Amino acid sequence: MQPRHLSTADQLAALRAGELDVGFLRERPVGPEFDALLVVRENLGVLLATEQAAELAGPDGVALDALVGLRWVGFPRSGSPVWFDELTAILRGHGLDLGPDAPEGQALIADVKLAGVRDGRAFTLAPSAWQQPLPDQVTWLPLVGHPLVRRTWAVWPADATRRDLGRFIAALDRSADR
Repeated sequence: MQPRHLSTADQLAALRAGELDVGFLRERPVGPEFDALLVVRENLGVLLATEQAAELAGPDGVALDALVGLRWVGFPRSGSPVWFDELTAILRGHGLDLGPDAPEGQALIADVKLAGVRDGRAFTLAPSAWQQPLPDQVTWLPLVGHPLVRRTWAVWPADATRRDLGRFIAALDRSADR
């Protein structure tokens, strides 16, 4: 089994084509074609320029509506349409103007996110367990009330055996403990 980094949409296509045994998707597919297991639930917070974070932060973090006027450094809808639609509906519901869509095919990597927020005119979203070291000019803060929850689903074709998936998840757990 060879791990690959693919968008949710690309993983679904690979699962349908029989090129992938299991995928880790930001959305749960609907219908009988796939089985799914929720494996991670993460409350998202916000990455802001440090100076701006100090101005916007309250005792419980930053309220989404405090980000009005800032540009969202986001990912293209094509990578995970259902998650994108859910996320942007919540952001718009709090009065945020998301501006132009991210270019199709653009991968949103950590360096792009960090560069986008440093000047104080933008924000991006990230879990508290952000993997990259943050530069001094960027701060992570929780969102008040945890309005954004990112889910990761293990998804596999419905005709695959659950026993094989169980072994795969157990192997992941063992490798994470190292």
